[in-house]
Amino acid sequence: MEDPLNEAGFDWSQAGDGSSLAELIAAAANADPDALLPARPVTGRKPAVGAKKHFSCAFVYGSDAGRVMHTESLTEKHVAFALLARPDVVELKNQVLFTWDAEDGSKKWHHFDLFITKTDGSRVAIMVKYDEKLSFKEFQAEIVDIASHVTAEFADRVTIMTEKHLDPVDLHNAKLFKAVRRRDPEVDMAMLDAVSDLVGAAKIGDLVAHTGLGGRGFRSIARLIGARELELQRPMRIDYDTHIIRRAA
Repeated sequence: MEDPLNEAGFDWSQAGDGSSLAELIAAAANADPDALLPARPVTGRKPAVGAKKHFSCAFVYGSDAGRVMHTESLTEKHVAFALLARPDVVELKNQVLFTWDAEDGSKKWHHFDLFITKTDGSRVAIMVKYDEKLSFKEFQAEIVDIASHVTAEFADRVTIMTEKHLDPVDLHNAKLFKAVRRRDPEVDMAMLDAVSDLVGAAKIGDLVAHTGLGGRGFRSIARLIGARELELQRPMRIDYDTHIIRRAA
């Protein structure tokens, strides 16, 4: 995994001291009343996480304890981060199985790397590939064949995303949202109160200074942006000089 520490701060990769798993989980819960282990991934197949010959990782996403997602390339991980940060995406799945009957009567299958449901209800099946692979004629024929068999019952659209589709600013912010996803209730309530009467734009650094919440305050503002409670005045990397506004009703 990208980090051996789980959400409760315990490193399950460390050699044990004789304590049972139940005792370790209980210790985690006592250390943090809200501590929960993330839900297991739900996929059509098990990605080769831990493979030695290519990038692979597992990360946790979503609110509260969240859910684990495995990815098999850095591009796939970054595309997943970017999609999770988009306001028009309500659900993200990965390694979704699609099957169809070939003309020769055989059964064919393909696992779409990512699969999103948007706010308008439309579903998009996504292949994540390196951009250079798109120039290979054999690959072009393969993806055309797969896409031509996708029916409306499975997805409304099939698309390909590569590293070239990732905006550096959007990816930076998506990584930030991922990093601050765990709530800090006391600070979040204080920050919500601080911005409740906000008129016009305010600089994040000024809000942090006004509340005296320091780094926890900055993370709270990032969390509020990710939760659509606040918006950026204009698209840019989120930092202390970024101006934010209240979300339009």
